[in-house]
Amino acid sequence: MKKIILALAAICLLSACGKAEPANPQTVSFTLESNPTTGFSWQVEQSDELFDVNIEYVPDETDELIDGAGGIDNITLTPIKAGKTEVSLTYARPWEGGERGDQLVYTFEVDRNLQVKMVDAYGTSTDEPITTPVPEIK
Repeated sequence: MKKIILALAAICLLSACGKAEPANPQTVSFTLESNPTTGFSWQVEQSDELFDVNIEYVPDETDELIDGAGGIDNITLTPIKAGKTEVSLTYARPWEGGERGDQLVYTFEVDRNLQVKMVDAYGTSTDEPITTPVPEIK
């Protein structure tokens, strides 16, 4: 009986060793100019939901409170599963029929250890040529 228990314990230990937990997931961070007083904000869409999305607005530092002052949006993507997805960041008025501004499009691959690789990036603008910002991946 002891041999059976020891054998079962050994099997349980060995099978647990094969299921390593993913390393700390990498995050993808963007810092983009924003001014919500205009009604515009950054909207994030994914072709396959691989990331949790967090957007934090930080107003510009001024000596006094100024109506209409802008700031930045810190956008953080944290992977939740492996795969490949296209992430679109669009500066738009979010209501139906709302005006759209710049759009940034990135393709990311996430491996089984939740490590992120940027595969492609491009941007479009309604006003002028746009430089596609490179996100920070860490």
